[in-house]
Amino acid sequence: MIRVRLSGQLKDWAGGLSRTDLDPCPDVLSVVRALDARFPGLGGRIVDDQERIRPHVNIFVNSENSKELGKERAKVGDGDTVHILPAVSGG
Repeated sequence: MIRVRLSGQLKDWAGGLSRTDLDPCPDVLSVVRALDARFPGLGGRIVDDQERIRPHVNIFVNSENSKELGKERAKVGDGDTVHILPAVSGG
């Protein structure tokens, strides 16, 4: 299984859940697709129409930023934890 942790407003799109488990997925984009299948609309908050991670969203596989691992194609393995964090801004 893959554990997914959702932060910020993304929890609202997942019925208030801050974490959920998914069947194994090969990469970050597959994780987002699986989340969107379970929680319709959530995927569009994470990736754009070209299925690229939105600039204001950070995704970590365990403790490594997916931007350093191949972005949407960053590998995810059984037992990994994927953290999806929208940026917080304001003034």
